[in-house]
Formats: sequence, structure tokens, C-alpha cells
Amino acid sequence: MTQTENISFAPGIDATLHDRVLDAPHFRRWYQGMRERFTLRHVLVRDAIAFDAHRMGFILVEADALHDGHRVPGIALLRGDSVSVLLVLKCPGYPDRTVVTCEARVPVARPDLLALPAGMLDGGAFVSTALRELSEEVGADLQVRAQDLVKLTDVWLSPGGCDEAIGLYYTELHITEPQARALSDRQTGLARENEYIRLHVLDLSDLPHIGMTDAKTLLSWHMYQARR
Repeated sequence: MTQTENISFAPGIDATLHDRVLDAPHFRRWYQGMRERFTLRHVLVRDAIAFDAHRMGFILVEADALHDGHRVPGIALLRGDSVSVLLVLKCPGYPDRTVVTCEARVPVARPDLLALPAGMLDGGAFVSTALRELSEEVGADLQVRAQDLVKLTDVWLSPGGCDEAIGLYYTELHITEPQARALSDRQTGLARENEYIRLHVLDLSDLPHIGMTDAKTLLSWHMYQARR
């Protein structure tokens, strides 16, 4: 095993990934937090997956850590933070509507999961990432500015196993009915990242009834309703 202070790597991990793991923002943030809040005796990096030559992806770690003298469960999947946006479409003569993406999600074995537009930070800021994801997943023709985004909250998605926190935002857009029709059934996504997305436009009041979806979608809806 390669040893760096109290961090070691499992033998099967390519040596070229070691420095990339140690330099990854989501690993460094997690490691610093563990050192500050726990008695951290050792970290074993069990696996690491690079998304491409520039982005370090998933990092599976096992921490030998104590809190108040007691050992705590130490397995964690590090993937970094994400951001999502609830689009509230306002059009004269129509109820408020929103846009959801329909996309294949292998971790839950669903080829057609409906959820709000979202994406990983990849080292960027929440607002800039939100604007980028809206452009990629919804379309560049929707003119959303940084000052149009309103923060709802930050929340951890699965703190028992994953470090990911998500920033929830919403924005209200005044559009025409032809613009709304142009969004419906639009195909988007980045083919180079194997993203194949189809958009659905639905009444905002129908969002809690689209079937089993993810936490960010339902929480964003409820928190937006609470602000009205």
C-alpha cells in the first residue's frame, strides 16, 4: 500500500489516481472535517473512479475513527456536492407550471426517473453550477440570471453513507405559452457524458404526485409552497 500520513490506498487502485484523490476538493473537505471533529486514526481509500482526465469522481473510503472514545461506522462514499433548481413557469391564463427531467438512473434501476434539473458542483460554486445545469438540461433559451435564483436550503441527502449535500434553489420565470410548449418533450443533455434527457412540463401542483421521485424534488416543492 502507498502511505501518505495516515492515508493508505488499496492495492487495486491505479497509482496514477493517488494524487488525484488526495487533491480532490470533496476528499480534502471530508478529510479536514474528520480530523477536526473526530479522532481519526487511519483512512483506507478502498476504490476511486475518475470521471475523466480533469474530474475525480467517486471515492470509497473506510475511516478508522473515534468519537467520545467510541469507534464509529467508517464506510463513506465521497462524491461532492450538487445543486438543483425548481423552475416556476408563470404564464398569463395558466396555472403555475414547472419542468422535470426524465432520465435513466442506474443506481435505482429506473430508466425513466422524473426529477428536478440538477447537477454536481465539480469544484464550482452553487449558483454558477445551477445556471450551467439549467442551460445543459433545460436549454439556453431560458434566460435565467444569477440574481433570479433564490436559495431554499442546503441538505445532506444520505449522511449515513454519502457526503453529498445539495443546494436547493428556485426561480420564477414569466414566459409565453409558445415558450412553454417548446419546452415540453424537449430532448437535452450532454451526449459526451451519456446524458439523454427528455423534459416534461407539468402543473406545479402536480409535482408531489408524479410517483416515486427523489428527495430534492419533493423538498423543493414543499419549501417553495411554505414561502408563498
